[in-house]
Amino acid sequence: MSIKLDPAILPALDILGMAQSGALLRAERDTPPDGIPAFVTRSGWDELIAIHAANHDAPHTVLLPALEKAVARLLSHAAEGASRNGEMTPVITLQSDLFPSDPDLVLAFVRDSTHPVACALIGTAAQIETALRGHAPSHDLPN
Repeated sequence: MSIKLDPAILPALDILGMAQSGALLRAERDTPPDGIPAFVTRSGWDELIAIHAANHDAPHTVLLPALEKAVARLLSHAAEGASRNGEMTPVITLQSDLFPSDPDLVLAFVRDSTHPVACALIGTAAQIETALRGHAPSHDLPN
């Protein structure tokens, strides 16, 4: 199932800058031709390593294939819900066991502020808030 996301209506974030700084990491090796780039927060990635790959010399080789499958299922679930409801909301909260620290998983659909590309941010609310707070001017977010 697929849906179309219009990047122009999504909140703009410096996705490229956040990825370059390490606050966000790609949640897939390659974006499917009909997909959108998906990112996981640094703290989400660190949590996944601690739970599933703490003793591996190259944890990304263990985590990334499994994370790609999880992301594909999550995005498919979001597309099914959007198709059923007739609309796509920029933020979706789902019950998931992806991050043991919080069963409420957040999918935030945003666009890069420098390129008209829709992206998905995946993490718990706390993980996403931490990533955003680390990269927003202090006057943009309330204390």
